[in-house]
Amino acid sequence: MTEIQRTLTFAVTAALSLVVAWAATPGPPKAPKIYENVGKDFYPDFKNADAAKQLDVIAYNPDTAEARVFGVAFKDGLWRIPSRHNYPADGKDRLAKCAASMIELKREVLAGSRAADHTEFEVVDPLDEKSESLKRGQRITLKDEAGKTLADYIIGKAVPSRAGYYYIRRPDEDTTYEAKVELQLSTKFADWIEPDLLKLDGPKLNNITVDNYSVDTDKGRILRSDQSVLTRNPTTDPWKLKELDETKEEVNQDEVRKLVSALDDLKIVGIRPKPIKLQRDLRLDSGIKLDQATAMDLGIKGFFFASTPDGGQQLVSKEGDVIASTNEGVEYLLHFGEVFSGSEEEIEFGFAKGDEAKDAEKKDDGEGDKKAADTSKKKNRYLFVTTQLNPEALGPKPEEPVKPEEPGEAPKVDVPVRAEDSPASADQPENVGPLAEYNEKKRIYDAALAKYEADKPKFEADEKSYEQKSKDGEKKVKELNNRFANWYYVISADSFENLRQGRKTLVKEKGAEKPAGNPEAGAPGFPPGFNFGAPK
Repeated sequence: MTEIQRTLTFAVTAALSLVVAWAATPGPPKAPKIYENVGKDFYPDFKNADAAKQLDVIAYNPDTAEARVFGVAFKDGLWRIPSRHNYPADGKDRLAKCAASMIELKREVLAGSRAADHTEFEVVDPLDEKSESLKRGQRITLKDEAGKTLADYIIGKAVPSRAGYYYIRRPDEDTTYEAKVELQLSTKFADWIEPDLLKLDGPKLNNITVDNYSVDTDKGRILRSDQSVLTRNPTTDPWKLKELDETKEEVNQDEVRKLVSALDDLKIVGIRPKPIKLQRDLRLDSGIKLDQATAMDLGIKGFFFASTPDGGQQLVSKEGDVIASTNEGVEYLLHFGEVFSGSEEEIEFGFAKGDEAKDAEKKDDGEGDKKAADTSKKKNRYLFVTTQLNPEALGPKPEEPVKPEEPGEAPKVDVPVRAEDSPASADQPENVGPLAEYNEKKRIYDAALAKYEADKPKFEADEKSYEQKSKDGEKKVKELNNRFANWYYVISADSFENLRQGRKTLVKEKGAEKPAGNPEAGAPGFPPGFNFGAPK
């Protein structure tokens, strides 16, 4: 082997040694497996917010150690709240915002990889029956129309010193991450429903009757109190009160404005479904056909039927009524039922062991304030709403003008021929006698006919407008009754007090700043012989 060959052999061997050494040298250190999802989406396939047709929110109440469930879903062509008796929801836009905030939610920072960390980050599943921890997260689940899960998160407490960041994990994973969440979410019932219950325009109100009677269920009789009847026509005029001593009293317009505002802005805090047969009767508007079960359900809520002098029956309420009419002809009948106390969840949709039994137990028996150790229990009242068309509220019906009768033929009178240059005489036939009378009647007729011909087109237009208003009113009444038929509503004590006003607040002394008057004065709420009794 020559020197050159020997040198080449050494060079090749050295090169091969370098290659082997390079291949054996470890590369950059790999991240531990627990970090492999950092920076990735929780649900990479969830890209379309419109696909979300169901939202379930489960929150844990550490005070009661119970999970609270709230949900919104698209069913039967409507958005509904399954956890609140499928009450219609105004939820499309709100759900879309919530879904959009959940899209492409990223695992930004690893917070912990063990189940033992869940209590610290407050991401314990609120439905976990095995865990004893009271520090649990809020679980939010989005599903498509077929019920397939699009995204499912347990959101814990906020990350300290990182605004907008929360501890989050998937329910099927133990690893917890920090993630930025811009939640567009509310679990309050009132935030998901149509806020305008009555769909009433306050400026169109022209009649309000506040009937402050009550029902003594123990003695089976109606206790009459004052009745206040407020009117205004046109609706731009100040309100007037019937049976007002105008020499000493005047309407407290400020308090009436509060009453109008309470009607215009009436909001509910809860609902209860009515019995199926009662729902049907109310939708058909054919009169309520009572059976024992329906009568019992009504009675528990504070609504009864009383016999009238003509042998009929009329719905009466535990705490009176408010009747309000608009110039559209729609008359609202608001019946105030039983008062009860409960937690926010109990107020919204009822009680866990059945509405009827629990509602009966929770009625305020007058000792509520003495017993109320739990300040979270709020007083509320049942409300029964119906509407009807009141033609009088539309205003006077246009009266057709009467076409005047013609005076007939002119009487035949011999009129002497008068020379062209002879002056007219006051005693000529056309100025005196039958012909003069006819000429006057003819003049009056011509004027009346001209007025009739001018008034008739206006009458026809007014009549058409009135008929259209009546049809629109009937249509609105039907729509409202269909909406109200299925539900008893729950209103707050404050709403009740704002609506059930009386002469004590609605009347003040002339020139006085403070309201005055006799709250016991006024017309009785029912005619003589109106007796409370069991439904037939």
